[in-house]
Amino acid sequence: MSKKTLPPISSEYKKQVTKAILYIILFFLVYLVLITLALVLVAAIGYLVFEIIANFRFNYLIILLSGGLIGMAVFILIFLVKFIFNFQKNDTSAFIEIKRNQEPELFKLIDEVVQEVGTDQPKKLFLSNDVNAFVNYNSPFWSMFFPVRKNLTIGMGLINTTTVSELKAILAHEFGHFSQKSMKVGSYVNQANKMIYDMLYNNKGFADSMESFASTHAIIAIFTRLAAWIIEGIQWVLTKFYDFLYLKHMSLSRQMEFNADAIATYVVGADVKTSALLRLDLSESALSNAMNFYLDKNVKADTKNIYQNQTTLLHYFAQENNHEIKNDLPYININEIERYNKSKLQIEDQWASHPTIKQRIEAIKKLNIPSENVDNRISKNILKHFDKYAEKFTNKLFEYNMLTHTEEFLSEEEFREQYKSIVNEKSFHKIFNSYYDFKNPIFENLENETSTLDEVKAQDFFSDDKVSLVFEKNALENDAKVLEMIQNGTYKLKTFDYDGAKFTKSQTPKVLKILKQREEQVDQKIKENDDAILKYLWHKASLEQKEKFSELANRFTQTDKDFDEYYNAFQEFVPHINFMSQRLDFETILRNRNIMVSKEKIFKKKVTELLSSTFAMYMEEEDQEVLSEYVDADFIYFENNKYNDSEIQILDKALGKYQETMSKSYFKLKKELLELMVEILE
Repeated sequence: MSKKTLPPISSEYKKQVTKAILYIILFFLVYLVLITLALVLVAAIGYLVFEIIANFRFNYLIILLSGGLIGMAVFILIFLVKFIFNFQKNDTSAFIEIKRNQEPELFKLIDEVVQEVGTDQPKKLFLSNDVNAFVNYNSPFWSMFFPVRKNLTIGMGLINTTTVSELKAILAHEFGHFSQKSMKVGSYVNQANKMIYDMLYNNKGFADSMESFASTHAIIAIFTRLAAWIIEGIQWVLTKFYDFLYLKHMSLSRQMEFNADAIATYVVGADVKTSALLRLDLSESALSNAMNFYLDKNVKADTKNIYQNQTTLLHYFAQENNHEIKNDLPYININEIERYNKSKLQIEDQWASHPTIKQRIEAIKKLNIPSENVDNRISKNILKHFDKYAEKFTNKLFEYNMLTHTEEFLSEEEFREQYKSIVNEKSFHKIFNSYYDFKNPIFENLENETSTLDEVKAQDFFSDDKVSLVFEKNALENDAKVLEMIQNGTYKLKTFDYDGAKFTKSQTPKVLKILKQREEQVDQKIKENDDAILKYLWHKASLEQKEKFSELANRFTQTDKDFDEYYNAFQEFVPHINFMSQRLDFETILRNRNIMVSKEKIFKKKVTELLSSTFAMYMEEEDQEVLSEYVDADFIYFENNKYNDSEIQILDKALGKYQETMSKSYFKLKKELLELMVEILE
């Protein structure tokens, strides 16, 4: 297997590399100036200490002055060079290392990728529990100048949900980041960012040392404070560079992703690369939902192999979303992913490290490289001990999530049915086709509905076209908010794309006008459909159903209004407890505590109202008990110069339950109303 002809580096990537190099040089020049000034200051302090010792009698005060000055100089110097000694070692305790003799077929696949991409063999190979693959290495400062062998980590959730060729594509992408010399620039930019980050934010141990030194004497504290002021000035300069350099790093990172995608496409072809990329989110969702199933407090079940559950849910999601099955895996096309994305506004996210899936797919397809000699076996079939690893990672996941094995194992069919039952409890009936997922039923003029019924089927109200209107309305509202931010300068950019055309900031009002006109049209179409739904329901419903429907509709309308009031009460109170997570002096804590307790009385009145409102009809007894305990308690949270942890825990639990029960009760009421609509519609 010979090295493949790799794609040329794109002009945009070269442009970003050039910019990155210039900014790195500029950063190091500024850093050199800071180091020089620090050395001059250290030399001046050293000379001053020498003069003090030489010209004054040696006594306790001289020792304190000299020690304070020397300490100030040392702290400033350490602050500027401490990053050199930071060694970021990757934690592999959650992984399983595997050797060539254990999994020869997997290593053979890696050999092929290494040979075709033209890079080095990984130092070590690890398996992880997730849907991911990455190449990494321990990154001391010196790794910028000396080659470092990299480790490869492959997720079991990925191996379980890709074909062999798709896994090869993903590995080729990861190794592609290191296959060309110009890609090394990315590591320089990354290391420069780490240096600044360490000096700006990774300072707990350093700050503790300064505080400990300052506590030895008041004179020492003065010099320590002087050192802190100088360090704060240096941090101010570096902060300006950090945001700037980070943005340049992200721009380069996005181009690196395009380049790595191109390398992978040259290795396996466009079809294989896109199919792997498009399934990743579904694979991740299947694994995380499988784990969440066992975390549900109402579930009493166990599994030895969470990845079997992942496969079960992958097929369940495919069936629910009408995805085609190929090679025993869901095949997803870009249109299915874009179904709910109706936004026409295109803005490059300057802070994103990766391009969007749509942008990546478009770039891959432009290469027009066919996929040949495709291996459609599921990747797990090339691992001799996949099931053994699966059981180990299942145990690790249970342990990490503080779950214990119950030995009540479910068959995959039982797991699927129980999962489906839980989902049905937390979702609306399929007949609505997501129409009410992001909007509420409308009940205007419910009692006065007397118009005649046209020939129509219930499914017509919730067709893909009608549902698309709801998602388009949400997209229009969100796009309008972003455009208003561009117009008032909150969102700083010069140009943006809307509906395929490029606009400048000065043209924002014109685009907003177009958008508002379309929003009015969509609103009218949705209203017409809602009116038709109401008419249909009212004509189909029996007298008993009409009475129940009218009662639930009125209850829901009132609850919908009350929700905002209760939520606003929560939002107004929560900021007053933030002081508990800050490091403050006792006097400030007491002052904030007194304000918080007075505001809490107002909030508790709202909690009491909530417990006697319509929301309470849908609350679980346990939740009501938590909120009642909080309302009845008379806590002061802080006394004898320390926090009362048990009182704070009750407060935190009550605030969590307040939000949770509001949302759950609102959902249950809406679901009850929609279930009655289903009964009438069917």
